[in-house]
Amino acid sequence: MSKKIVLVTGASTGFGRDTAETLARAGHSVFASMRDTDGKNRMHATALRELASTENLTIIPLDLDVTGEASVERAVETILRTAGRIDVVVNNAGIAAAGISEAFTAEQVRELFEVNVVGLHRVTRAVLPALR
Repeated sequence: MSKKIVLVTGASTGFGRDTAETLARAGHSVFASMRDTDGKNRMHATALRELASTENLTIIPLDLDVTGEASVERAVETILRTAGRIDVVVNNAGIAAAGISEAFTAEQVRELFEVNVVGLHRVTRAVLPALR
């Protein structure tokens, strides 16, 4: 299997983090994206850098907020400038909501769709030219 350049969104914790680590351990170069790598997710970004160093893996934490057009564009440009290409995208970033439908406000539903639907589209649209 050839080494792939992989973007994983929502890689601070959970399935995204597990996916990033698994792919890096399989020999791929992984850009593990998350929001606010210098603030809220600093601890997660640092842990990934330490793991990469300890295990000699290519995991690069990357600031990417799927709700921001500029953030997504900046992240994709960084990957292309650094690695020259993108081979795989794992659109994992998302938020979950549990409860009965009438309990959610319209704003809560908009936020859910902004991340889980529009965010996925935003990332996919930004990387498609490089994937082609």
